[in-house]
Amino acid sequence: MANHTKRILFTAFSILFLVSACLPQPQATPNPVDIANQVATSVALTVSAAQAQTEAAQPVATNTTLPTQTEAVPPSPTVLVPSATPLIIVPSTPTLVVGGGGGGGVVIQPDYDCTPVNNKPRDLTVFKKGNEFDIVWTIVNTGKKIIPAKHDIKYYSGTKLMEDPNDTVREFGVDLKPGESVTIIIDAIAPAEKGKHVMTWRVEGDMCYPYIAIVVE
Repeated sequence: MANHTKRILFTAFSILFLVSACLPQPQATPNPVDIANQVATSVALTVSAAQAQTEAAQPVATNTTLPTQTEAVPPSPTVLVPSATPLIIVPSTPTLVVGGGGGGGVVIQPDYDCTPVNNKPRDLTVFKKGNEFDIVWTIVNTGKKIIPAKHDIKYYSGTKLMEDPNDTVREFGVDLKPGESVTIIIDAIAPAEKGKHVMTWRVEGDMCYPYIAIVVE
């Protein structure tokens, strides 16, 4: 700003000098004090105008409003609860398999074995509490020897669905040759408690495990 002011003062004095030189000589000489005051006033006005022009040329800083930050809300976790599927595990008599040199094997049939087939009612049949029904098991002799008639089938575990809770033992009643079958019938009644009920019986000697599974609504 100092150099700029000096240039303005120099220009003003130069103009004043030229004006003075062009004035007619016969006129009275101006008062030096008046000339000095006029020069000072002219310089002050010139400097003020220059400062105003400089300030107008300067960039005006403006405050930029920052965008409102939106906080991301994490999605609510979805609890996944798998439906429980009832699993009925019925033990079975293992069958001995003798391995051969070529990766195959020879199945050795046990002397005493059985398999329950065509169980009634079917698995998860629905009953109302107090409904009476028959449990029917067909027991097939899948062993190599005869199962004697005196062989027992007994209550093993689960809800006692028998109409008579003390009716827990039955006999085959006939000699059962390999491949032959016998039918066991038990009088049953649906319990008062709602839900799934499973009852398992066992053929003497752990040959097989007939079972029944019902639902009470």
